[in-house]
Amino acid sequence: MPAVDNVLIVGGGIAGLTLAIGLNRAGIRTEIVEINPDWTVSGLGLSLQGPALRALRMIGLLDQCVERGFGYSYFSACDVHGNVTGTVRMPQLNGPDYPAAMGIMRQALYSLLKQVLAEAQVPVHPGVTLSSLDQDDNGVDVTFTDGRHGRYCLAVGADGANSKIRDMLFGREFRPKYTGQAVWRATVNRPADVQARYSFYGPRNMAGVNPVSDKQMYIYLVQNLPGFVHLADDRLPATIREQLEDFSGLIADAREEITDPSQIVYRPITSGLLPAPWFRGRTILIGDAAHTVTPHLAAGAGIAIEDSIVLTEMLQSAPSVVDALENFMTRRFDRCRLVVENSFMLGEWDKVPNTPGADPVGVLDRSLKALAEPF
Repeated sequence: MPAVDNVLIVGGGIAGLTLAIGLNRAGIRTEIVEINPDWTVSGLGLSLQGPALRALRMIGLLDQCVERGFGYSYFSACDVHGNVTGTVRMPQLNGPDYPAAMGIMRQALYSLLKQVLAEAQVPVHPGVTLSSLDQDDNGVDVTFTDGRHGRYCLAVGADGANSKIRDMLFGREFRPKYTGQAVWRATVNRPADVQARYSFYGPRNMAGVNPVSDKQMYIYLVQNLPGFVHLADDRLPATIREQLEDFSGLIADAREEITDPSQIVYRPITSGLLPAPWFRGRTILIGDAAHTVTPHLAAGAGIAIEDSIVLTEMLQSAPSVVDALENFMTRRFDRCRLVVENSFMLGEWDKVPNTPGADPVGVLDRSLKALAEPF
């Protein structure tokens, strides 16, 4: 018997949706509240590497994801002119019939996850979050912002880097910190010869491309920015084009396509790792709420999905909720710490080009090999 009968998930992002799918398929009743009243997804494309695809396979979604994205088997680092300086072959963790990694439009992934939840008739309440949370040894009592009340065997904070549940449980001191960089993404047309993800190291910033479909890719730019500067939408195209002027070749060709502010996302990069354990009583944090990752390893979405799979497994197999949550932490903490710390280190090297001892390709290679291990 599972350790719980019903679970409340706070947050309808990647971690929350995949957890709800996993729990539903394990026969555990699940309910989601999502503070965004439109329950829309912000952002453009993202990377799903081998470990993320392996986790999606475990809840039966790998084939549907692959159909909606663009698969590839390697990553290359390049100089400012596009000359390849190092290539990392990615392990095909799901066998020869599946890509080692893939890019996918964030909206395409969310649409799939939401469709699966709708078919399973999992209750979702957009525009709602918690106004209070009280716990005892047997459950969690919550009051929602729409006036409803509920009692659950377990509550899960999957509400992202700005987690309200984290603030409730642990205070504001563990909020992720700005790293001194911003990330840009802009959707453009994909040239036929772009068959994988590439990063280009320039004198000011690091940029790259990631294919997300047969027709599209996105340019990403990590901008060194000691203090984040908010920009009006109409300034976004010209600003990212200026930041990309250092690059020739592929980036230069695609740069001039960036004219539509609606196809650009510009955000501060934050990083943080909540000390273990990530739970208090019968409430636990997963995904960005527990481990906010910079984009340098392209592994943030992957470890959030893994969290969901492991928590589902622990709730099915452990004799009690406490055992399930402790076992979850044993499985997850060191793996997630590796991703947070290595991603942060890559960002620090980006800020100081030619740092003595810097080895970004080596760190990427070692990180991918570590993440290829069972989770």
